[in-house]
Amino acid sequence: MRYGLDILMLVLLVGEMAFFYLPPLVHEAVGVAFLLPIAWHLALNRRYVSSLGRGRWNGPRSVRLILNVLLMAACFMTIISGCLTSSELFADVVPFSLRGNPSLYQLHSTAARYFLVLAGLHLGLHLKAWWQKWLHSAGITSRPLPARMLLLGFGMLLGAAGIYAAHQDRLVEHLQGAHIFMTPALSYNGAGYVLTQAGIFLLFAEIGWLLSLWKGARKK
Repeated sequence: MRYGLDILMLVLLVGEMAFFYLPPLVHEAVGVAFLLPIAWHLALNRRYVSSLGRGRWNGPRSVRLILNVLLMAACFMTIISGCLTSSELFADVVPFSLRGNPSLYQLHSTAARYFLVLAGLHLGLHLKAWWQKWLHSAGITSRPLPARMLLLGFGMLLGAAGIYAAHQDRLVEHLQGAHIFMTPALSYNGAGYVLTQAGIFLLFAEIGWLLSLWKGARKK
């Protein structure tokens, strides 16, 4: 159930990033509904919050906490700014002077990119346990050297594809809060743009996995 929830949130997040290809009502409704699996995820991991006051604090544990706080901030900033710029669900509630504020639109766009990046890093920190769970479910108990080398090569290809996807979507400029109305990635069809966002997510998941190799980064 826990891992199914993770996949659901990934699908929703990447799908929401393809807002350009979605009807506004669908984009807004899914964005608000996203709060439900997020709340469920937090409830399943409530022990993490209660453990913050216990144990020793080191660099990796502090980095983990900072990333989690930033992820929550980006998530709620994305949802709140999305509600304030709503053209469908909350159009009768939010004043037009607020809904039409270009700064709010820019905030929503920038926060969404940080949400995607930080969510990838968050998954990466848990990727080893997540992967081992799936291997166990598939009945795979050992991985010979050729399989490990093949997996390493595949990971490198995914990383290269993620870097290319980030370049095509001008991710760095988005994270800097630049006003960008078109990117090369938007010339793709809907499926291509979804793959671009998935590539960015997986790139930062790999970076998060590398961070998890720092001794103590993962919660034992």
